Amino acid sequence: MNRRLRRWPREALRLLVIAAAVFVALLPLLWVVLASFKPAADVSQLPPRLIFSPTLGNYRTVLDAGFAAFFRNSVGITLAAVALSVGLGVPAAYGFSRLRVPAARVLLLFVLSIRFVPYIVFAVPLFVIMVRLQLVGTHVGLIVVYLLINLPLVVWLMKSFFDDIPTDIDDAAAVDGANRLQSFLYVVLPSAAAGVACVTILSFIFTWNEYLLALVLSGRAAQTLPVVLTRFLGGMEDPVRWGLLSASSVAVLAPVVAATLLVHRYVRAGFGGNAT
Repeated sequence: MNRRLRRWPREALRLLVIAAAVFVALLPLLWVVLASFKPAADVSQLPPRLIFSPTLGNYRTVLDAGFAAFFRNSVGITLAAVALSVGLGVPAAYGFSRLRVPAARVLLLFVLSIRFVPYIVFAVPLFVIMVRLQLVGTHVGLIVVYLLINLPLVVWLMKSFFDDIPTDIDDAAAVDGANRLQSFLYVVLPSAAAGVACVTILSFIFTWNEYLLALVLSGRAAQTLPVVLTRFLGGMEDPVRWGLLSASSVAVLAPVVAATLLVHRYVRAGFGGNAT
């Protein structure tokens, strides 16, 4: 009992620090959400008003500006890029983990080196290549680019997951008559479900939020939401339209938050937590 009493101030301080950190982290998000429902006259007031008459005018204006079409662009490009990245990267990672691949270490380092280089280095060469292939301003062009970006992440993370799975289950499946493909699909892959969920949500977030390459390669027809957000930032003489920027930001954030909440237990397990 005395030990619990002595530990109580330490635990209370720990909870207080955690609560303060969470509040500081969520404060900008709370401001954006509230600003998206405020009239233009109330958004820029300092200190911010917590009591105001909410309006959906910002969301209506954003929708009237063609936001839905750009939202469809982002959804289609992101889902296709993530599906291809996971569909190609997971079997590749399994091959690196279970098979004898010549110069496997060199190949893995080469794959990982793509993630080391800043994206801006790839922007001009990719633009030249995409122009010659007539893929600038197309969904296919962005999907291919995001596939190249996400594939190294998927391969490296999934290889570590497969390495942690004992090879005994492969041997047991082989004894039962399963070939290599059946062992991968029905035995090893279900055991790595947390890893698949982890790389899927990470690929989704990276693709959904990517701005630089989308700005260079998307054109008008395939423009994605991060590029569209800059329309509300104003210019040299025009002020920032905070209400419209906040409303569109909420619409961009919502799918990421929803997807993360749906698979959060697997993501926690993927990073070493408990999937409960």
